[in-house]
Amino acid sequence: MQPEVEITKCGEKNFTAYVGIGDGTRRYAREGLQSIAHCLRDAAAALGTEFRFAIVSYERIRLGSYPVAVMAHRAHDVAEELQLKLANLRVPA
Repeated sequence: MQPEVEITKCGEKNFTAYVGIGDGTRRYAREGLQSIAHCLRDAAAALGTEFRFAIVSYERIRLGSYPVAVMAHRAHDVAEELQLKLANLRVPA
């Protein structure tokens, strides 16, 4: 069972991170974070070492599975990748 991290933008400068584990129930939430990278680091800290990977959704779209350690230590890189994936999905083919 893989946990899921859901990131949503709230207003112009705030983000919320939710962490759910398997059954769709949110087990952890943190509001008012300053960026997607902050959300990723915070979610990784909440997941700890118990989980190796987590599915990451941004704006209710699943964008991939990432190692929790990478979310913690390379959060800016993962955030950029998530934004690029989302932009590519929104561009009509």
